[in-house]
Amino acid sequence: MNVRRTAAGDEETLRALRLQALSDAPEAFGSTYEREVARTTSDWQRWFAHDSATFVAEHPPGSAVGLVAGRRDLNDPAVVHLMSMWVHPTFRRTGVADALVAEVLSWAKSEGADVVRLLVVTNNDAARRLYERHGFQPTGHETVRERDGIVEVEMERGSRLARSPTG
Repeated sequence: MNVRRTAAGDEETLRALRLQALSDAPEAFGSTYEREVARTTSDWQRWFAHDSATFVAEHPPGSAVGLVAGRRDLNDPAVVHLMSMWVHPTFRRTGVADALVAEVLSWAKSEGADVVRLLVVTNNDAARRLYERHGFQPTGHETVRERDGIVEVEMERGSRLARSPTG
């Protein structure tokens, strides 16, 4: 398995992964399949903005099986948001998700971030366990999505960014 940062030219890879993710687990994401399928190439190119990093896992090389993005908070440069995490069902529980999360944590640290935050659907126990393995803890904040009423729990990893991803 290979994890790499995406760049210009990866728009179709991002689109394909994102649409697979939304088909597989629509309740896990803030967006919808309909919204994402309507995106233009320039919309996908925004994933390469200077304030963000997107990583894909490939197995074998050239065949994308997972996706995650990190984006700086618009109001607080010390905060990075982990977003769009998804791994193809065939590759779950194989270490792909751990490798993707570790890449965002490493990128956040290299960017000088003190905190990485994310939202996870309350009943997605596997995802919560993944994030907890990497030092994330619930902050006590919850969000109810307007479009479907699903509750998302905010999790955060703070000053422990300097520690290893597992701990």
